[in-house]
Amino acid sequence: MMTQVPLFRLFNLRLKASEKAAFAKVGEQNLLTSIQQEPGTLAMYTGHLDDLGIENRVLELYRDQASYEVHAKSPQFQTFKTVAGRAVVDQSVMALTLLLLLEQDPALRTVAPTQQVVVLTELMAQPTATAELQVLVKSAVRRAIAAETRLVTAYFGQVMAEPQKFVLFEVFQDDAAYQQHQQNADVKAFKQASQSLITQATTTMIKPDVLVTQGQLTFENQF
Repeated sequence: MMTQVPLFRLFNLRLKASEKAAFAKVGEQNLLTSIQQEPGTLAMYTGHLDDLGIENRVLELYRDQASYEVHAKSPQFQTFKTVAGRAVVDQSVMALTLLLLLEQDPALRTVAPTQQVVVLTELMAQPTATAELQVLVKSAVRRAIAAETRLVTAYFGQVMAEPQKFVLFEVFQDDAAYQQHQQNADVKAFKQASQSLITQATTTMIKPDVLVTQGQLTFENQF
């Protein structure tokens, strides 16, 4: 289990449709090379929301700031950065405090097309309910991972700039695993228990492009 809080970020990227193929190709090379050559690059996930691949999400996890600097100076990232400079027309980044990370698969080296299902859930807590919601989500994630072998990965984080907002990122082996998760009695109980704690909940299905991790990462923030 990791003891130091890693660097955790989520990017929203909007691309030119004409540059999607080039962006995807160089992005794949960047992720596959980085996860192999950079021990401090712990996980990177890319995917898109729409059929054209214009709306993209990128999740990154680094051991620390120094590990990110190693990645940022790498040849593969510099190549990616050049293509992204002309492909990305709008972007925003969400810096997150990692609260819980559980993985139960070996290292991922997954490239589309894939059957894996990626789900991003954003929760906005009531002003006085952030601590209670955090405990509730962490407990629900632990139970789900223990009960569902095909729930590959779960990351839970708190938005640094907006502490009432939380992000849950999950990867399932396939759609059947995701549908089974939805029917899990503990998941239904969590949804019922959390209703009074949140003001807004948004679930986004991400079509995966490249999913890579160092494998079997675990972390829990004790603050």
